Amino acid sequence: MFEIPKDRSRLNKASWFFFAAVGISSVFILIFLASRQAFSSDNTNSHFPVAVVINSPLNVTVSGYGKFVPRVQRGINALSGGHIIEVFKKPGSLVAEGEVILSLNNPKLLRLMETSELALLEEQANQRRVEAESAQALEDQRGNIRLAKVKLALADAELVAHRRLKDNQVISTLDLHKAQVAWEQEDAMLQMELSRFQTLQKTRKAIEDSTRYRLEKAIKERELLVSEVEQLNVRASMTGMLTELADGLEIGRHVEEGQAVGMIADLSSYYARINITAADAEYVNPGLLTKVQFKGVEIIGEVSRVDPTVNNGSVELDIGFSVNLPMAVRPNIDVTAKIAIAEYQHTLVVDRPIGVVRAHREYPIFVLDEVNAIFQQRNVTIGDIAGDKMQVLDGVFQGEKILLKVPKHLANSSEILMADLYE
Repeated sequence: MFEIPKDRSRLNKASWFFFAAVGISSVFILIFLASRQAFSSDNTNSHFPVAVVINSPLNVTVSGYGKFVPRVQRGINALSGGHIIEVFKKPGSLVAEGEVILSLNNPKLLRLMETSELALLEEQANQRRVEAESAQALEDQRGNIRLAKVKLALADAELVAHRRLKDNQVISTLDLHKAQVAWEQEDAMLQMELSRFQTLQKTRKAIEDSTRYRLEKAIKERELLVSEVEQLNVRASMTGMLTELADGLEIGRHVEEGQAVGMIADLSSYYARINITAADAEYVNPGLLTKVQFKGVEIIGEVSRVDPTVNNGSVELDIGFSVNLPMAVRPNIDVTAKIAIAEYQHTLVVDRPIGVVRAHREYPIFVLDEVNAIFQQRNVTIGDIAGDKMQVLDGVFQGEKILLKVPKHLANSSEILMADLYE
């Protein structure tokens, strides 16, 4: 008997189709990889890349970093010494001119001020005494003068009478002479009292001046001490932001007279202080345009100053701004800057090989001879460098390819075969 054959299950059919699809996909992948290897534009592996010289625009910049710096800053100094009793403001606080930053206490200074007040009262009383004495002494002397004038008038009348009597021969010449001597005596007394009055005026004026000077001195000393006591409240020297406070300004700490305690910045005007490498500084001059970036904001500025000295391999420069800065700008915010030192619309440009680090130099570079499949060393003159791109001035032409990385074992060779790159 014949058995009727059974249909294949659906599972067997699905397995057959799955394996067939996998096989076809594998074939296509192998063909793709083989064709890519066969038709690759450069015949070197990824460890030894090449670059093509092209004609392209090139913007050359120098990068730096730094901070925003207020154009106007003023220090805060403690004009009187003392111990801190309270700190009212911290760095970052907005302050108005004259606002108290911190308060000091100085008991010795307070005692001196109290003593100066007593000394002032004493000098004021002494001045009133001297003025009263002067007035009395001058008035007494004026009385002496009036009395001397009366006596002189009396002597003058007696002299006149004696002259008449002598003319009538009532008295003798001796009596007339005695009357004349008496008049001269009283006149001399009057002149003496007048001279004494002038001398007394000068003397009393000198005493009053001396007393007034001592009083003025006491007033100045008290004013100075009052000012020093007032200066125990260290105040803001201008309106702005308190950007710095000296270290160790804590309650109870002693602050010396004249000690710098902080810094205030005017928030209305800033410039950027940037540091760049000393190698880049030779290409930077005042007037170059600069793009300053902070917090994603880009601001156009201009180099205003380049420091002539080098510190720790870097050079400091200032960037000014002619536009209004964003409100978010604050003192000492970190910024980055790109200074445009050159711009080319059409020039030969190529990727920068390893070992090319300085612009405007001549370097030995391996250039590909595609006909003979060999890299030959040439002296190539480099112009400006912009990141990983460089300008070519002489030694290679547009469309030629250069080797960007030379294997260590071939570094001293003048020619490199393509095959040598795979060894």
